Amino acid sequence: MTAMRVLVADPVTIFRTGVRNLLRRESDFEVVEASSCEEAELRLEDGCPEIALIDLDLPPKGGVDAVRLLAERCNSYLIVWSFDPTPQAVLAAVRAGADGFLHKQISPTGLVRSLRGVMHGEAPLSRDLTRLMVDAIHGSELRDQSRARLSVLSAREREILEHVALGARNRQIAATLTISEFTVKRHVQNILGKLEVGSRRAASDYYVAARAEIAGSRGAS
Repeated sequence: MTAMRVLVADPVTIFRTGVRNLLRRESDFEVVEASSCEEAELRLEDGCPEIALIDLDLPPKGGVDAVRLLAERCNSYLIVWSFDPTPQAVLAAVRAGADGFLHKQISPTGLVRSLRGVMHGEAPLSRDLTRLMVDAIHGSELRDQSRARLSVLSAREREILEHVALGARNRQIAATLTISEFTVKRHVQNILGKLEVGSRRAASDYYVAARAEIAGSRGAS
């Protein structure tokens, strides 16, 4: 039986050693190690691995970048793992090309089973991460909806809505933007209609929530 080549890309020596010692007891695995994305790239000179187990915080830019690199260079099965993944991290890894995501508290038996399973078309995903994945997808959809709704506003309308969200009244906005109070009132009416809300407070609340959603997505990427 030909051994499956497993690349363990993890900056923590104890984890690389632990996985290597675990898989050495199995007859169908061969382990190569890397402590950074650069080392992982060097290991590819000897051939692509069948499986790569990648730490989410792999230096220098993180495991998601390493996943992108390996996905472009190799036809390997890519599994990311971490101790404390966020929903956004799980989703980002999968979008980058990861075939699965595991929690680092997985049992030795569970890890071996996951590595073998991915070779048979399974998508390794720790049970506690399934909820994170669903939450991340829902959050992504909400951010897309927020962007879509804000995109119907003109640049001037978004500018005025930002002032409204800060609590400014029409007269204050008019003075700040050097436009008439009537023009501000007309813009506010258009904003309420486009956002399909009934009050300045509702428009303000929506704007603040939408900006928070969009800012959160940028911080996670």
